[in-house]
Amino acid sequence: MSRIVILGGIESTYRNAQLLHDLDEEIVGFYTRGAASPGWEGVDLVDEARFPFAGQVPRTEVNGNINEYADAMRRLQPDFVWSLGWQQRFGLELLSVAPVLGIHESLLPEGAGAVPIANAILHDRPVTGVTLFEVDRGIDTGPILGQLRGLLDPRQVTSTELYEEAMVLEDKLIRSVLPFLHEGLAPRIPQDRRRRTCHGKITWDDWPVDRVRRARTYPYR
Repeated sequence: MSRIVILGGIESTYRNAQLLHDLDEEIVGFYTRGAASPGWEGVDLVDEARFPFAGQVPRTEVNGNINEYADAMRRLQPDFVWSLGWQQRFGLELLSVAPVLGIHESLLPEGAGAVPIANAILHDRPVTGVTLFEVDRGIDTGPILGQLRGLLDPRQVTSTELYEEAMVLEDKLIRSVLPFLHEGLAPRIPQDRRRRTCHGKITWDDWPVDRVRRARTYPYR
């Protein structure tokens, strides 16, 4: 068991945080978005009734920049901070609280940056997946702890289908890597920057209609 802090406020945050809670990780702090928190465009509000952990752990609503809470997190003495969809960059003070772990819905170093599932469709990628990595000051640039490749072809399916596959893969990835994190044995594989692609926010009008039709489904509707 580890003491962990959870950062995030989208549906995938809650799914993965509930899994960590069910695996007996001790959530000592849950920092989630407030109504005035910037950077949350394009995500649906969460039905918290589906995620019992949210009512059982200490919770802080963030309406500014998460880096302002670094001292408060440090006082919680976490072993790990899990950034599960937090859409702000972290400063050195927060990154020094504990190892910060992130999950990204692409096969890093490819597909870094914003809305990775929709971008896999728009950029006509033949395959995608999920990556567990250690967060640093870059945008999805930290060392990789684990990665799983999906079976669905982004050239043929919708964002909804890729999202649901990603949630299954993330469940498997967390379960497989967690014991090695506890023992300090998880790999830290540097990313090959030569293979890196990074995408920003999407301007939907710039893309072919057929790709937009498949990409602009939940969670990007």
